[in-house]
Amino acid sequence: MVRCETIACPVCGGSHFTRLFEKHGEPFVRCRDCALVLINPRPVATDVLNSYDAAYTGHYLRKAAKKRTRCRRAVRRIQRHYVTSGRWLDVGCSAGFVVEAAAQAGFDAFGVDVEAAAIDHARRVLGLRQVACGTLQAQAYPAQYFDVISLYDVLEHVPDLHPFLAEVERLLAPAGVIEIRTPDVGHWRVPRRLERWPEIKPSEHLYYFDRRTLARLLAGHGLVVVSRRLAFKPGLKIYVRRAG
Repeated sequence: MVRCETIACPVCGGSHFTRLFEKHGEPFVRCRDCALVLINPRPVATDVLNSYDAAYTGHYLRKAAKKRTRCRRAVRRIQRHYVTSGRWLDVGCSAGFVVEAAAQAGFDAFGVDVEAAAIDHARRVLGLRQVACGTLQAQAYPAQYFDVISLYDVLEHVPDLHPFLAEVERLLAPAGVIEIRTPDVGHWRVPRRLERWPEIKPSEHLYYFDRRTLARLLAGHGLVVVSRRLAFKPGLKIYVRRAG
């Protein structure tokens, strides 16, 4: 039996939603106050986390060569424009490709992921040692410890956004930068029939941000978007620093 929970809008705290459609038995709704799209009610948080297993990692590894190339490019962009060295934390590091690329570029690189098979691959195949299995909050890293924090295709999966983002903000060094990538429901290439968008993934993608809703969510944790990369595919690619 699927266990479900109803939540308030994590962006604005609203409790009024417009029902959009249902997919695989899960209702997709839009917040009437801020326009965030989300699954609500949704599977309970523990069930969401338990859905990431070895099969999920296996699917990720099928395009390993291309992913590793993209990771090296991402690290070079950070070095060119924001931070040249220091500590890098990749949250949702999966098999460790970003951690590997950051380490090769001279960073003291760390990673964390909830999926044990992914962390095993990072340790056993890539030889990475500073990767941990579990949630970000459970790692108890020191405050202001990381100069770069990458969240690539992570936010849309996180059941409890506010404790998670509070921890990200706590860990960020004063002059550090966060790079976030997440699907963009406001992108011009998203189909009018939203249920036809490939990023609509029940029990997996819990939220669908646009520029406004994501910026508002981050502002609530003292974080501000400082730049945004152009995305031909429907995705937000933003760089974030501490406000002020």
